[in-house]
Amino acid sequence: MSTVVVGGGLGGLACAHRLLANDPRHELLLLEASDRLGGLVTTECVDGYVIERGPESMITTKPAGVALAHELGLGPRLLRTRASASGAYVVTRGRLERIPAGFSILAPTDFPALLRSPVLSPAGKLRALADMVIPARVREDDSLAAFVRRRFGQEVLDRLAQPLAGGIYGADPEVLSLRSTMPRFLDAEQPGGVARSLARAARESGEVSSGARYGLFVSLPRGMQELTDTLSERVRGHARLGARVTSLEPDAAGYRVRWEERGVAHDTLASRLVLALPSQHVARLVEPFAPGLSNELAGFSVGSAAAVTLALPLSAVPRPLDAYGFVVPAVERRPVLACTFSSAKWDGRAPDDVALLRVFFGGYANPRVHLESDERLLSLARDGLREWLGITRQPELVRVDRYLDAMPRYHVGHAQRVARIEAQVARLPGLQLVGGAYHGVGMPDVIASAERAVELGGHPRPAESSS
Repeated sequence: MSTVVVGGGLGGLACAHRLLANDPRHELLLLEASDRLGGLVTTECVDGYVIERGPESMITTKPAGVALAHELGLGPRLLRTRASASGAYVVTRGRLERIPAGFSILAPTDFPALLRSPVLSPAGKLRALADMVIPARVREDDSLAAFVRRRFGQEVLDRLAQPLAGGIYGADPEVLSLRSTMPRFLDAEQPGGVARSLARAARESGEVSSGARYGLFVSLPRGMQELTDTLSERVRGHARLGARVTSLEPDAAGYRVRWEERGVAHDTLASRLVLALPSQHVARLVEPFAPGLSNELAGFSVGSAAAVTLALPLSAVPRPLDAYGFVVPAVERRPVLACTFSSAKWDGRAPDDVALLRVFFGGYANPRVHLESDERLLSLARDGLREWLGITRQPELVRVDRYLDAMPRYHVGHAQRVARIEAQVARLPGLQLVGGAYHGVGMPDVIASAERAVELGGHPRPAESSS
């Protein structure tokens, strides 16, 4: 059997690696349009800095990522967040306040801590307590906003849930699907309240949450590109860079893949075709022979974002970097979405006397901010850091990154759309779709999608949703 994998990002690399691990003699061709493998996973190591230009970590509760790292010999190098910092802040009426202990992205698990917090008004705290007496509703899906508003009130939504979820998904909470992103919250809607159900689950697992469950994330000493570089070495002899696919055509023996490399046209016949590309690119390629599938794929919503990474002497930061970062609610009406204190979150990201910070822009409330110039984005980042951290000094290092149409947004009804897509793919023998558009946006989700595609040998099957 011959396989063509289109797309050399994490999903394509993981798929190609698994095919070769299963059969080193497998006839495989990996086509990547750019001049490097790894896609969005990019790390720059320079002058004592480890600067993530893409995703910075993997969550351990989704096993595919950690399992692959161990398989590749990277298990002993997995790096957990630093114990010297903890939790995160949220901008509250122009000030940084600690996210209440036990607050788990959308919901509290520790009401006493919530009641002591200055993030909510007295009225907001009383409304949140109503979760204990509001009847449970069994729902197949719900938007994030509708769920949090129903259980805990508008203020919890605006001040805590929206910015914490927005830092992960960037989508409008009014349309973000809870079933396809964080189903554990829907499943926690039981008599006695969501908070009580979540607290019980946290006690049973030994997990203590404060925001985005930071202690459950891992990275690598030289950044996440260690993972994709290791995969790249495993598949290097089968990969072609600068290879742009121009058309696909079903054939009696599989699929005819036409592609160009440095102006030279190629025509390859494959019995199996894996499209490890963003959904909008897959839609364009399959439209000539599968217009219904193309329409469904084109119906996905995607967003863009930007990030500014900057470094400056730790002595120039007036307040201690004693957390992993902060998030900014949309109700604050600021262009900044969030900030990660990279040097406080991970060991070895910068020299000991330097603060390395990463400021994010984007989200549904600022959909075009990524179009601003590098100079403007840096100015906006410095404005936020001056206001919230008191930093006035010019940075000594600056990097600006943009992620154009790179963030899948799972709207209510996402699972049903994916089911329709998979039903149509099942009618196209030998075709497989891999990536973050379907069953999860994180690195472990993408790896799991590649593993499923190889395991099934022809068609992806529905995966269990995960939070």
